[in-house]
Amino acid sequence: MAKTDNPIISVVIQTKRTPPMILKRCIQCIREQTISQIEIILLDSNDDESQYKESIKEDKELLENIIYLEIPEGREFVNGKNTALKTFHGDYVTFISAQDIMPAGRLEKIIAVMEENHSYNTVYTDMSIQQSNVLEPTDFGLVSHNFEYLPQLVFHREAFQWIGEFDCDLVAHCDDDIWFRLNSLHLPHYVSSPETTVSVCPDCYNNYPAIDSAIGCRQLMVKYAALFQRNRKMKKRHYKKIAEEYKKARVLHRYIQFWAKAFFFKK
Repeated sequence: MAKTDNPIISVVIQTKRTPPMILKRCIQCIREQTISQIEIILLDSNDDESQYKESIKEDKELLENIIYLEIPEGREFVNGKNTALKTFHGDYVTFISAQDIMPAGRLEKIIAVMEENHSYNTVYTDMSIQQSNVLEPTDFGLVSHNFEYLPQLVFHREAFQWIGEFDCDLVAHCDDDIWFRLNSLHLPHYVSSPETTVSVCPDCYNNYPAIDSAIGCRQLMVKYAALFQRNRKMKKRHYKKIAEEYKKARVLHRYIQFWAKAFFFKK
């Protein structure tokens, strides 16, 4: 482990089967941030015999001043994320996939907002979607202010005293679960600017079977029944999402059931 002295923010990079050049690009964009005292935690979820893990461990320059966690697992890396929550030392923390990148002023801009507004325990920002897994930064587009991916969030460490750790009991959508918890507690605040827009690769998230996605969505509906009752628009969108996942999984009777729930839903 390599601990940064008195870090202001910790950045947890999740990697699994990421080509070395792309992983280095992600690490470099963190090292080029305009704010100092950044702690980088590399969460290596590759299997023990993986060539990707081997290339990481052999690259001493890559791992310089980085806390390196080896936790082989798939899907949403829930165990690794929870381990990172017990490991990080910063006042703030954010998560990012090794395929993602962020502009150089992102963390400084967000922390400045949170320092000025001490009630802001969590901030979320815009995202731009990567169209394919390439190194060219011009391959990003479709900027959106909607929340879809965990890297849009920056947390004060106190936030996890309120929302707890990632839920290992969910079949899928553990990142969405964090978002629902934040909304239940009215915690997230929105910050928008080109400097804070994180660029994400959709292929690195929600990479689980459609049937698991549908079941995970249904678990969230039960877990946050009170929230969905207050936010009827959200509930209708969730019915549609469940229906689409069942359609992808070719479970047609469930697709029809939830499509009907969405279609006849009264706001």
